[in-house]
Amino acid sequence: MVYLVGAGIGSYKYISLYGAELIKKSDVIIYDRLIDNRLLDFAKKDCVKIFAGKEADNHSMKQSEINSLITAMAEKYDRVVRLKGGDPFVFGRGGEEAEECIKNNIPFEVVPGITSAIAAPELCGIPVTHRAVSQDLHIITGHTAEEENVNYDALAKMKGTLVFLMGVKNAGVISERLIKGGADKNTPAAFIEKGGTENERVFRTSLKNAEKCVKENGIKPPSVFVVGKTTEMKLKYNRKSVGMIGTCGFKERLKTGLFNYDIFDCGTLEVKKYDFDLDLSCEHIVFTSAAGADIFGEYLREKHIDIRKLAGIKFAVIGKSTYEALAKLGIYADVMPEKYTAEELSKALSGFKGKKLILRAEKGSDDLLKYIRNYEDVKIYDVEISNVREANTDYIIFGSPSAVDFYCGKYAPKGKIIAIGEVTAKRLG
Repeated sequence: MVYLVGAGIGSYKYISLYGAELIKKSDVIIYDRLIDNRLLDFAKKDCVKIFAGKEADNHSMKQSEINSLITAMAEKYDRVVRLKGGDPFVFGRGGEEAEECIKNNIPFEVVPGITSAIAAPELCGIPVTHRAVSQDLHIITGHTAEEENVNYDALAKMKGTLVFLMGVKNAGVISERLIKGGADKNTPAAFIEKGGTENERVFRTSLKNAEKCVKENGIKPPSVFVVGKTTEMKLKYNRKSVGMIGTCGFKERLKTGLFNYDIFDCGTLEVKKYDFDLDLSCEHIVFTSAAGADIFGEYLREKHIDIRKLAGIKFAVIGKSTYEALAKLGIYADVMPEKYTAEELSKALSGFKGKKLILRAEKGSDDLLKYIRNYEDVKIYDVEISNVREANTDYIIFGSPSAVDFYCGKYAPKGKIIAIGEVTAKRLG
């Protein structure tokens, strides 16, 4: 069975519930460039993931090759998800893929997605229809602006909203042809770049200045070009914005409680696991982070260590999130200080005489070693940064001392600064 699934616009949160469920059950996912890659995290561990993305002048696969790939995977696997940005049938060439399935007698189902033609303007406060302003909507491909297969003379006379998908490159040609066809050169227009994502940019302009707007602002695909009076409207509540820098898990936990804020991702900390071996003949095993507990769980599985072999060992953690990560392994910590700092954990362990095995990050705080005696300090992972970007937000939240080091080494924090924990606050100085 092949499922042609629309991933929706931008963020993974805009996919349908049914589409998300199919991803979880899929044996193969053939995905596009414009999907949110976080959707792939919902797939099974043994799911085969194949990138088949395309962009202007740079196609990793031709459409005919994608069609052949879909049929080949359908012959080999039970559930094949073709994951497409937006909606499969709105300039997504899903119709051609459906025809290929019919030709090869392969059962398929189409799962609609939220198209950027409507959602991109909507999310930045531009309604594509409004009773008093625009009573019709037209969606046009911008790829073929120089060809004669679109009646620009007719479009120029429309009183409603025109939405051009994939129209940035040809914005000048589109504007010129509409004006030539009779459209008012002062007609309001807007470009929405990377709509529905944390990197969204919105530029309001006019039809005559559209090409100039693209060049001056460096507007790039994916962008939506909207023409019509509704582009002057700003039907969006001006919410406070929050920048975040930390691990993916940290940011996802925070987002659930910050749904009334616009979230800007200004950097992701990625855990780089080391190769190590452990001597489990100890009295305590100590964890300073949830990442350390997760890596310990992986170690037990990789080494085929039965959890019963840990009987008699007591476990100590620095705080609640680390406690919960360890609990997922069926291990409930014996020691957790009331104050979640390395120094307080060190104090809590100071009265124990037996050997302590400390599993932590390469750049972990040495405050942990302040009061502990008889320990083995094992660095099991390091932290790296990716996609660090400057945040011009009302607030910026740092999830760890490493987050502070990476970000502040490049940018000066703006807005109100929030730190998770005293050690992080201390690093901010």
